[in-house]
Amino acid sequence: MTGKQRSAMDRDLACEEFLEAGYDGLVASARAQGWSDDEIANAMLSLAQQRVQAARADAWIGGEPRQGGPRN
Repeated sequence: MTGKQRSAMDRDLACEEFLEAGYDGLVASARAQGWSDDEIANAMLSLAQQRVQAARADAWIGGEPRQGGPRN
């Protein structure tokens, strides 16, 4: 693993740790409103997938990906 790859992983983990407290609070708020853990997880997953799809779409504006190249 290169230093650049390790740095990207460190940033990803640091971001995850930063978001965790807010995520836990969001889950607690949703539970307090009567949503089940499965409903909350499904909603959060759907929102995350939508964000990834939007980011990928934005990445290709102005040009098509090369043939056989990665789409993400």
